[in-house]
Amino acid sequence: MLESASLFSDEITDVIDTSKASISKLIVHHIGNQNREEGYTLSPAEAQRSATLDELLLRSYLLPSLRLGNSYEFFHESDLSLNTIYHFSSLIFDAPEQFNLHSQSIAKHLYSVSTHPNIGGGEFIIILFDGLVVNDEPTQALGFFRIEGKSDYLDVQDSDGSLSVIDRIGISMERIQKGALTLSGSKQVYVIDALGQKTKYWMNAFLKAALSETPKTNAKAAGDFLKAVSDQVDDVDKALEFNQKLEASLSGDDELSLGQIRDLSNHFIGEAQASELLNDVREQAGLDMSDSASIDPRQLDKYTRNVRNKARLGDGISVIVARDKGHITAVDVQHTEGGLRAVVDIVLTPGE
Repeated sequence: MLESASLFSDEITDVIDTSKASISKLIVHHIGNQNREEGYTLSPAEAQRSATLDELLLRSYLLPSLRLGNSYEFFHESDLSLNTIYHFSSLIFDAPEQFNLHSQSIAKHLYSVSTHPNIGGGEFIIILFDGLVVNDEPTQALGFFRIEGKSDYLDVQDSDGSLSVIDRIGISMERIQKGALTLSGSKQVYVIDALGQKTKYWMNAFLKAALSETPKTNAKAAGDFLKAVSDQVDDVDKALEFNQKLEASLSGDDELSLGQIRDLSNHFIGEAQASELLNDVREQAGLDMSDSASIDPRQLDKYTRNVRNKARLGDGISVIVARDKGHITAVDVQHTEGGLRAVVDIVLTPGE
């Protein structure tokens, strides 16, 4: 049995209890690269399991997917039920006895989108988890894990009483390469893609998922926006004023809205330029983010720390306070022959 563990989703109100989680079904298929015509091998039956293997999979696949996975939502341009993974996941949750059959359909879908030349063939593991509790409601979870590379490891072999060290190749349990976990009764999916910079098929083509708009994800996008705004404020005094106003807006515990962040930025770079930068951030993040979008100030504090702890001294010259609790309160810059002289006032929190 998995040790007691409660996890919080991006929305603080969603509590996921995994303390009684277990594995109900497990199947492994092999998926090649379609562009290279490598084909696929579908398992006709579930994989054999043991208590040790179940415990290992719970610890190495279930918990990391919830703790480290980014929260996304399945989508489709016309009808969510036409999203392939959402559709077959729902069928499995409704009729677990059809797990094998529907897992094969999911595997075929994965093969159909595995066309990028950088995609390597490998195992595709699908796991049905039971015993999760979300907001006091019993919940199942379905996990998808693709293995595109294996690791070397050493094993010991006994041959007629003589022990030998031999090298083997196997699946590493230390890091999920590509993983996704969806919960029954929800369009939410937790996604890990360690190789996402090379190929984006896992998110865009296989799962067809978009980043969930939550106070946490909004804070990340707002942080990127404020960094872009800061880079556009050339005047030394205005840059310092921008940092101080941003610091003041983060001093309370109340959630912020995107509209408040936009208003702050308009004052320093103008409404037209702020809107252009914000639209770029929205497109990159895959979020709509209206002005009423809620932003977690604690997360925004983390994402803007480097912005607020930086003071511009001149063109291409800045000073940064590396301490988390250090704040630049004043900057006096004087131009000298061939350079400049600057006096920077820094306030440190006691004990820092």
